[in-house]
Amino acid sequence: MAPKFLYLAWMEQVWRDYLQAATPPILKGRAIGLTPRQYGAALLMSYLGEFSLGRLASVAGVDLDTLGQWRESPEFLLVMDWSKSRFREGFQESLVLEDFSLREYLEITGEFACLEDSLRIRVRTRLYPQLKELGERLASQYRHGHSLETSSFPQFRRLFLFFWVLEAFWPSPARPRLRENLLPLAREVVWPALGLVEGEEISEEIWENLEYWLRLRNRLVEDIKRVFQSLTPSE
Repeated sequence: MAPKFLYLAWMEQVWRDYLQAATPPILKGRAIGLTPRQYGAALLMSYLGEFSLGRLASVAGVDLDTLGQWRESPEFLLVMDWSKSRFREGFQESLVLEDFSLREYLEITGEFACLEDSLRIRVRTRLYPQLKELGERLASQYRHGHSLETSSFPQFRRLFLFFWVLEAFWPSPARPRLRENLLPLAREVVWPALGLVEGEEISEEIWENLEYWLRLRNRLVEDIKRVFQSLTPSE
C-alpha cells in the first residue's frame, strides 16, 4: 500500500496538469514557461524543511549550481510561493474534514515534518487554535455536566490525532497541553462516544519510534525520485 504522502500526491497531480496544459498557466499575470524538470524542481522546494538544497538537486537530477540559477528566476520563485499557498489551503481542509487511520496519520505527519518551515508554521498556527478552542469548550461542558456537542467529536479526533502524532516528528511546546488537557478528554469522552478503542492511537510510545521516522523519510525520498523519473523521462 502506497504511503499517504499528501504533498507528494498533490505535487504529482499539479505537475501532470502543467505538462498536459494546452497553454502555459498564468500566475499573477505572468505566463509560466518552465521546462518540466524546472517546474517539478520548483514544487520540490517545499521539502526544504528536512532536506538540503543539495539533496533536492540530486533528487531533481541536476547539479547544485544549476538549481541555484533556477532559483533566481522570477517564474521559478512564483511557482514556489504559489505551490505552498495552494497546497496549504487544501491540506488544512483535508485535516478538518477527512478521517484517516493511525498509519495514515503517521505518514501524513512524517511528510509534513519534512516541509519548509514557513509552510509548517502557517498550518500549525491556523489549525492548532481550532483544536485548543474546541478541546477547551468540550472539556468545560464535560466538567460542568452540560450537554456535549457530539457532532464535533469527529473533528476533535482528526485535529487531536494530527497534532498528537506530529509530536513524534516535530516536537513542540504544545506537548504538555496535549497530554494534560486534551488527552483525558480524548480517552474519557470522545473515543468511547465514537465507539473507538483507544489502543495505540493515543499512546505516547509513538513519540519514541525514531527508527520508523528514518524508514519513512527514506521511503519519501524514493517516492519523490519515482515521480521525477516518471514525469521527466526524456530530459
